Amino acid sequence: MVKYCGLMSLVVALILVGCASSSTSGIELTVSRGDATGVYKSTYTGTISLTSTADVVALGSATDQRTESISVEVTRDGLAFLSVRDVTITGVVDNTGNWGLQASVDDLRSLLSATNISRLNDAGCSFGAKAARIQGVITPPDMTAEVSGTLKCKRAEVTVATLTTAGTLAASR
Repeated sequence: MVKYCGLMSLVVALILVGCASSSTSGIELTVSRGDATGVYKSTYTGTISLTSTADVVALGSATDQRTESISVEVTRDGLAFLSVRDVTITGVVDNTGNWGLQASVDDLRSLLSATNISRLNDAGCSFGAKAARIQGVITPPDMTAEVSGTLKCKRAEVTVATLTTAGTLAASR
């Protein structure tokens, strides 16, 4: 009986360890912060259009399509601050006008439906994990960017949910 209880304890421990959740995205920026970005310094206003699909095992997939007003403040020292619906996401600008940032599910929450947020939460997705890259170029007086990304949420190394994002950003001074 003691051996049986010890074996059962080991099995339960392995199951608990195996059910740990993780989120991965592999989203990387190809832009580095510049030190001579004064020519791009301004506040740009425009819109971001985002299509996001949450695909959750056993629940299916649902797609959100949203367009929201945004503003992007670009500073002289190579920083960019994208504001959308009371959320500000920090990014960088290089010396040639390339700019970009990484956004988490928390950052994009206002662009996702409550249903998809709930599904991702139930799947154990980390809302702090990077879910999208917004990267483009500033050609004064305009700035543009592409939005892309895939966040995979795993349990016991098996993908249980995927959030895929795509879209565009366009703004002017």
